[in-house]
Amino acid sequence: MGIEKFVPKIGTGIDSIGFLFGAGTSFESGYPLVSGLTKSVVGSLSPEDRATLDEALSAKGMSYQDDSGLPNIEEISDIVIEHHTNSQAQRFHDLKEKVRDLVREAILSVSNPDITNQVMLLEKLKRRSFDRPTSVWFFTTNYDLLLEEACAEVGLKLTNGFCGATTRFFSENEFSLVSGTTSGPRFTPESGLTVRLIKLHGSVSWYRKVDRVFEAAPNAIVEQDARCMVLPRRSKVIETMSSPYDRLFHVSNSVMGGRCKHLIASGFSFGDSHTNDILVRPNISSGGISLFNFCEIEPVGLADVRARPNVLHVCKDKKVVGGREIEGSSDAWMFSKFVELF
Repeated sequence: MGIEKFVPKIGTGIDSIGFLFGAGTSFESGYPLVSGLTKSVVGSLSPEDRATLDEALSAKGMSYQDDSGLPNIEEISDIVIEHHTNSQAQRFHDLKEKVRDLVREAILSVSNPDITNQVMLLEKLKRRSFDRPTSVWFFTTNYDLLLEEACAEVGLKLTNGFCGATTRFFSENEFSLVSGTTSGPRFTPESGLTVRLIKLHGSVSWYRKVDRVFEAAPNAIVEQDARCMVLPRRSKVIETMSSPYDRLFHVSNSVMGGRCKHLIASGFSFGDSHTNDILVRPNISSGGISLFNFCEIEPVGLADVRARPNVLHVCKDKKVVGGREIEGSSDAWMFSKFVELF
């Protein structure tokens, strides 16, 4: 069974497709899912920070369960930030920043991640480009560098909004540039596949100096430079209204429904209401994109657009086509099996 069974248009070319990747696409490479990340972060808190967390949760009538890792890191972040906003107590601000540091450390602590699945997917997409000038968009909330490393391994051109040499600076215009050659007045686009990567929540390779954002190898970023990562949250509205995140969402919205008409999601929970509200739902409702979501469990975050004819969920135990459930099993919710479809 191939991807054409689910996304028929892909049989005629890949120029109009895009991918939406979440934590599930990095799990088999060695990175934690939300539950694992939550346990790692909370387990690394000092007794004082843990007491501050318990105080914030208690104010909401909640308590952290060590065995289940609930509430998860996204809910914890929302609660801590809300509690700091209401109380203005410095210890809740400090806890928020400590959580951010521990999330970063959890990602950076994964040594030698396995990029086999990412390389295999990109190699298959490269073959499907038939050496024609082709762009495929990747939208992700992941902080890791798996796609960047896989592009280098496969030998693909990568555009991620940064330009420069060893230290690169963010420039939104990079996403709209096309490489090629000129001969007199004639321009010939560069042959082959270009990966256009939009990291909606930042990366372990990004850092901020004053009001500018730069990119460098993670081990080259000195401690005093603030890494540019949005804290895992259910609602990220405030942070994503600032640069560069506002520009990344702007570019994403301009692409969806235009250069990206078929959005294929993998490992994405749709638990982030901001991404759903700004990018996904409006483009589904307008008919700008068709969504093909490969997931273990049908996401509750898209329940209100479930019946749209341009929505397909391929779940572990069923398919949901335009709101209609069809019995059947699929292992394509696992990223390695998803890659095999191509």
